[in-house]
Amino acid sequence: MTVQLAPGQASQQRFLRNLQAALGENASLGSLTTGPGEDVFVIPGAAESLLRSAMPLDSDDALRDLLVSFGALSVNTLFAQALFALMYRGAVVLPAGPVGSRKITQVHAPARTSLTDAVEDAGAALLPKDFQGPFDWNLGPRGANVVAAWQLFAAHPSHSAQLPWKDIRVAHIDTGYTEHAALGWQAGTSMTVDVLRGTEYWPQRDDDPRDDWLPGFPGHGTRISAAIAGFMPGAPGGPFYGVAPGVQIVPYRVTDSVIVDHVQFAIADAIREAIADDCHIVNISLGALRADSGVADALDQAYEHGVIVCCAAGQVWPRVVYPGRFNRCVTMGGVGPDFKPWASAATGRHVDLCGPADVIRRVKAENRAPGDAAREIFPKADGDGTSYATAACSGIAALWLAWHGVDALRARYAVSGRWQLPAVFKSLARASATPGRWNAGSDRYGSGVLNAAALLAQALPVDGVTAKAAEADAGFDPND
Repeated sequence: MTVQLAPGQASQQRFLRNLQAALGENASLGSLTTGPGEDVFVIPGAAESLLRSAMPLDSDDALRDLLVSFGALSVNTLFAQALFALMYRGAVVLPAGPVGSRKITQVHAPARTSLTDAVEDAGAALLPKDFQGPFDWNLGPRGANVVAAWQLFAAHPSHSAQLPWKDIRVAHIDTGYTEHAALGWQAGTSMTVDVLRGTEYWPQRDDDPRDDWLPGFPGHGTRISAAIAGFMPGAPGGPFYGVAPGVQIVPYRVTDSVIVDHVQFAIADAIREAIADDCHIVNISLGALRADSGVADALDQAYEHGVIVCCAAGQVWPRVVYPGRFNRCVTMGGVGPDFKPWASAATGRHVDLCGPADVIRRVKAENRAPGDAAREIFPKADGDGTSYATAACSGIAALWLAWHGVDALRARYAVSGRWQLPAVFKSLARASATPGRWNAGSDRYGSGVLNAAALLAQALPVDGVTAKAAEADAGFDPND
């Protein structure tokens, strides 16, 4: 559904507060999703379902009456075709809002708790050199517990170098790169973004995957790259870190939109090139509404080569999107602070795990000339999307590979096959996940919320005991 709200931020904040109050403890909704026109916003399908069950509401008219009582001037049905058309144009989840509209976000960031402060302050001496807080919620115990994982590295004699994961390569299949200081850009070069290894596939193939900044989702690749690999202790507003600061990002530009049905050939080619480039992880913070056999085949190849593929479940549209709907990847749903489900995230049995996906602090990507790196961070934490949960998964995968050593893992699982690397990672990540704030036994959100430190503490199984997942497009595999 869509709602038409009165002009002005105050009325829109009022509607958001009423909507969040009705959702209660069942879900987090940090922002309203922009719709097809000025002051029109989309109510995500997951939020609509929660409202219907929580109130309860027995008809569409009852739901409309409720939304009007929250402050909506009018309520309309948004049919699937219209939603997809909006998303293709970048008008639904464009982080800065579509031209002529605004994104409405709560004005205050999540409060730091005394427990969070105590944990972070106690561990500060154990952090790698130059890591200093305060740390954003998604990195701490209210999120993916990444800071505690960094402390494990710093306290271990074999991993006490500043960035022991710096040689792990994450293939980032997205809109390409722009230069930002958080990704190591200085005077036209970066130690973090491996442009020479990357490729552009769309709209034409060439060797420079720089973001063309066309209408749609310009800068998406940069924002998500920074969520994976950002490292900027002196950032405006406080230190900024990705999950695996300084990890190698290999950019493969395949799109200008996060809806990618029209460029699935490019995604398949990029996955295959990432395998050939010996990337260890593939991040796909994108989604398609239909299956593609070429992408499925590429996922199978990545799996057999021991590459961990992390995919977004999607948002606004309630069904999990492709390639996350396939087997042999890790499909990420979303939560807000303190493990509350993010109401916009797609849910269902294809979701493997959840990660931080709402009120995320993010870099401000800018269309600047080569050699002129941006430095700005958005002034408030209003990033959202399962793209960020996927970035958390890729970053944690990099930490896990660095903790055990890629060569050591490949040797350990050489007899039965490298496919065990992604299979073991997924199995242990699910086994060590933090329980989310949803009903026990629910299969809508996967096994829980990624917990980086708990994952590193998991013992590795021996060769040959982990089950091999069914092929990517063989139909849902409940054992994957």
